[in-house]
Amino acid sequence: MNVDKGIFAYLTDWLKEPEKILLEYYSEKFTQAEFVGYVLKTASYLKKNGFSHSFIGIMLPNIPEAVFALYAASAVSGTANLINPRLPSATLERILLQTGTKVLFLYDKLYFRHAETLKKAGVKVVLCSPLYFRRELKILYKLTKIKENVDYFEAVEGMDEAAADTGKGSDTAACIHSGGTTGQPKTALIPAKALNMLEEAVVTSVHPDPSLIPSDGAMLMMLPIFHGFGLGIAMHTVACRIRVVLEPVFKAREAARMIKKHRVTHLAGVPSMYRKLTEERAFRGKALKNLCRVFCGGDVLSPVVKRAFDLKVASFGGDAEILEGYGLTETASVVTVNPVGRTKERSQGLPLNGNRIRICADGKVLPPGMPGEIEVFAVSLMSGYLGDDESTDAAIFTDAAGMRWLKTGDTGYMDEDGYLYFSERSKRSFKIAAINIFPSEIEAVSVTVKGVSGACAARKTNSAGKPYVCLYVEKESNAFSDRELKNALRAAISSRIMRYAVPREIVFVDKLKYTALGKVDFMYYESLGASDAEDARMAE
Repeated sequence: MNVDKGIFAYLTDWLKEPEKILLEYYSEKFTQAEFVGYVLKTASYLKKNGFSHSFIGIMLPNIPEAVFALYAASAVSGTANLINPRLPSATLERILLQTGTKVLFLYDKLYFRHAETLKKAGVKVVLCSPLYFRRELKILYKLTKIKENVDYFEAVEGMDEAAADTGKGSDTAACIHSGGTTGQPKTALIPAKALNMLEEAVVTSVHPDPSLIPSDGAMLMMLPIFHGFGLGIAMHTVACRIRVVLEPVFKAREAARMIKKHRVTHLAGVPSMYRKLTEERAFRGKALKNLCRVFCGGDVLSPVVKRAFDLKVASFGGDAEILEGYGLTETASVVTVNPVGRTKERSQGLPLNGNRIRICADGKVLPPGMPGEIEVFAVSLMSGYLGDDESTDAAIFTDAAGMRWLKTGDTGYMDEDGYLYFSERSKRSFKIAAINIFPSEIEAVSVTVKGVSGACAARKTNSAGKPYVCLYVEKESNAFSDRELKNALRAAISSRIMRYAVPREIVFVDKLKYTALGKVDFMYYESLGASDAEDARMAE
């Protein structure tokens, strides 16, 4: 297939059976022809309102409208601006202004929360409801419609189908908001060619003979579309080959039921999802025999979770196992993955076809077994960070052979067989439930709270291996009581960042530990979390 085109044009090259089901959402099924029709109607709406060749905001859970808008952006030579629906108004405003986004497909329940921000930014809103394509809930949808001067997605359905732009591989297909390699919030620009080449690399790496992919197979899309793993793997890679089954928000019991109902063959998720699935009583039965590929990324997979999941699948006659991988937003998700039948515990596997990895220190490539910074050459590498050439140049360099390499800021090592072993992220950002958390943002908010003279946020894990935020706080002498101050801190952080950034644990210290340069020694506090995690592993 020609990868040097927009993602919609690339996808439609694969759609040769108009009556075959491509997308499922509860009881609603969209054939390939119906899917294309909805995308082209959405594209027509965008063209009519003057939004071609621009950023198209998508702030939605995994519902059909999110998928239609994603590919419609490509069809009008635009860029899908994928925004986490959990973000507060201040962050949404920053993203809208930074990208110049003037149209936003928005989850209808969020409208009043962000109404002032949207008016201030001059954004046209298209409200989308999870109820709209659930025909059995159509009456409820009509009763909950907002009486405001905004469009609903049904305005799109009345449009004629537009002629789609083919686009170029160099066009920016999507922008994903992440931590970047500096640990500060960045916007990664993902070219269409990167997503198209990722599709080829993944399929040929995990299905050496693509003809053996089940023709009636399906991926349960548990990961959000605004996440690189969800966009690049669960959506674009899969839609080119098999059905996509949408789960708006991951819930283990619902996911288990959908696996049965929709004859799911592929899963892609983060470790916490597999832990919850394994513990879910509904995750059982002959439906588990249908699973053939199960991918895991976003965080380090505990061997305990992998063994429990694999054993449960095997107990019902299935032979699928979790295939852990390593990836970054800057590479549109996956770079390496464990090969089928040759997985190694605690390893993130081998590079996908076309990719390369190496471990470096002080400008030198290190031999197997030596830890250092992970550098990657990936066919799906971003073009750069939006409006930040300095950070782009610091993260990406071109070698003498003309190959573009990414300095990940992560540490790890490779074994003699070329398997990658991720150690830790050198950058301070980390993930909770696949959501990027930035300690610097938490600390910046914390010190604005009356009674706080200093703060340091660190990643910790509980006995089950689940990460959370621990905030170390230096109190002023005349501060409130501990309980009052904890409540004030959590309230400030939840209102200005997001709930995943709210510390589960707050520890008061007489004085924060500082480095010789007079900066808070965050590595010390992170090491406390690492020690607790090691104690938990030893207990297992």
